[in-house]
Amino acid sequence: MTTDILTYGSDQPRRLSRRGWIAVLAVGLAVVGGLAAWRLRPVPAPAFRLIDLQGVYAGMVRSDGQNDAGVIDPGRVVAEAETVSPAACEPLFEASVLNRPPAAALDGVGTFWALGPTGVSLFSYRFAGVAGAGREFARLAAAYDGCRGARVSVTGRLTAAGQLIGVRRDRVQLAYVLASADGTKLAVHVLAFSNTVSWQYRYEPVPGPYDTRTAQNVMDSLADQMRAVQALRH
Repeated sequence: MTTDILTYGSDQPRRLSRRGWIAVLAVGLAVVGGLAAWRLRPVPAPAFRLIDLQGVYAGMVRSDGQNDAGVIDPGRVVAEAETVSPAACEPLFEASVLNRPPAAALDGVGTFWALGPTGVSLFSYRFAGVAGAGREFARLAAAYDGCRGARVSVTGRLTAAGQLIGVRRDRVQLAYVLASADGTKLAVHVLAFSNTVSWQYRYEPVPGPYDTRTAQNVMDSLADQMRAVQALRH
């Protein structure tokens, strides 16, 4: 007695057609490419924490190797009594001459150098995010655009009056100088970096032109320190 076996189709193993192999290969390459792209995707640089900002300033030392950097609590900062005219130019001197922290600043770190009669303050305020720092920088840039070349006066404990000279204006840096007829100069350099905005304020009560090179070197060093600290967290 024999048993009949009912079958459907050919009893030969099915093989993928050429089109099938091409489709499988394409899917495989797409998966591999996607994984590679995911691994190589640009990762946003981390925002600065207060401890990161302290690390940045640990490397900002004076020529004698000393460092007097300290944390800034915006709620404890005492504003100066100076006034700025015209009022539209006041933002350019708020954080520096007027000692008024930005309204949205969380905290900050700063240091001070006395170089003979010249006083140099360097400080950075930290914001909740990059957007907050960007808004502060945009506010300063707008004031810079409106006041560059105008006659500006600062009165109070410090007094200076003259044409506001624009030194630098780009996407992340501003620099400007208010020079009086007696040679007194109030120079401010601003740097926006990640979720921070930094100021270098130089008070030079001596005659002679303002040399931007030293101040720019300081800002370049600060930016380099910030990049180095960020790289440690990547």
